[in-house]
Amino acid sequence: MWPSAAECLKEFDEDGDGLLNGPELGRCLEAVLHRHGRLSAEEARRRARLQLEEWSLRSEHSAGEGALDRLLRAVRPKSRSRSPQANRSQATAESLASAAEKERQLQREAASWQAPSSLQRIPLADAEEIPTVDLADPTAQVAQALRAACERVGFFYLQSHGVDPETLALGEQAVRDFCALEPEVKAKYLMDRPESGYPGGTGYLPLHNRKLPKRAKGNVVEAFIVKRELGPRNITLDQMPWPQELPAWRQQVEAYGSAMEQLALKLLGPLSLALGQAEDFLAPAFRSPLWRLRQSSYPPVPPGGYEEEQYGIAPHVDTSFFTLLHRVESEASLVVWAFSSQRWVRVPNRPGLLLVNAGEILRQTSNDTFQSARHYVLNSSAQQRYSLAFFFNATADYEMAVAPGFGEPKYPPASYLQSQGVVQGE
Repeated sequence: MWPSAAECLKEFDEDGDGLLNGPELGRCLEAVLHRHGRLSAEEARRRARLQLEEWSLRSEHSAGEGALDRLLRAVRPKSRSRSPQANRSQATAESLASAAEKERQLQREAASWQAPSSLQRIPLADAEEIPTVDLADPTAQVAQALRAACERVGFFYLQSHGVDPETLALGEQAVRDFCALEPEVKAKYLMDRPESGYPGGTGYLPLHNRKLPKRAKGNVVEAFIVKRELGPRNITLDQMPWPQELPAWRQQVEAYGSAMEQLALKLLGPLSLALGQAEDFLAPAFRSPLWRLRQSSYPPVPPGGYEEEQYGIAPHVDTSFFTLLHRVESEASLVVWAFSSQRWVRVPNRPGLLLVNAGEILRQTSNDTFQSARHYVLNSSAQQRYSLAFFFNATADYEMAVAPGFGEPKYPPASYLQSQGVVQGE
């Protein structure tokens, strides 16, 4: 009988923390594939390694019971006697192999990105490298500007976005207030503690975490993450680990999240046109969107700056459909790879404007026509830096397909749960 996640945790969780770290996961998957999948030891080791390569691209390479359950389902052999729906699911999974290989290739390439750890070596972006899209323009003009920006770099400023400055200020204050709490208080809300009962991927990430593509050194940032998915798993805001020490905090964060969701939904019409489709093309995919809000605080950097290969957040691409970013910084600390000029650039801070970047799912929806730009953060100032990143996704089980008109699809229809859920540790 195929083992359950709970059984695997019991057998392979050697340090008793309720999670399987990288080595424990490797031994677990190898044993399961060998014993129950009836693969040779060599083939079981190969398949486990490939699965974990995909996992480690986006996470810290550890899994609780929920994430482990998805990993086990991903590697479980399919029954020979299947319904038409099961056959379709297997075909989708097999087709996803090419996308998974592309992800692994991206990880292998990350080491060759040669991302500088010193801001002094990175020029400021010009208006061509990080363009501006004005939502006050006619819709057709906005769509044209969106397409040009997504094709050239995948990052752009958003002007006339309609989010009240007071709402942005409330979001900023929420980050400041949580990060000002004592370390032992923040530790009460640590992410991915099985005993907490909070959904995976929510709560507090301390300094020097590695919840992004794996690097030799942890990220010099602390963050608090909340998410909402009124879809198949029904993850509500009531389930989030709201800090009891800050009575008004939940209201501030919910107000910010609601404003970002309304803005994100407003962008779907112009983005549909930018994809060459009718204005309501994307609407069915986002009837119950999944969103994640990452509230980050970057400490001042001591004289001498970052160590070699150390970053505020390591170079990566977002796995979202797109991301809305608000930042508070004294100098341009966000670094982006500008495809149009083939160089790393710092993104100037333009108060009042938000930043938007295309994510991997939007890139795949455009059949690689749109860019999902590499980016990272270096807070090399003596001032604290804050950012609020709103990651916007379609309904978690909605199978997104490559939009018509972009040639032979490189990617099969796939939902967030099929393509990114395991990778994100869910």
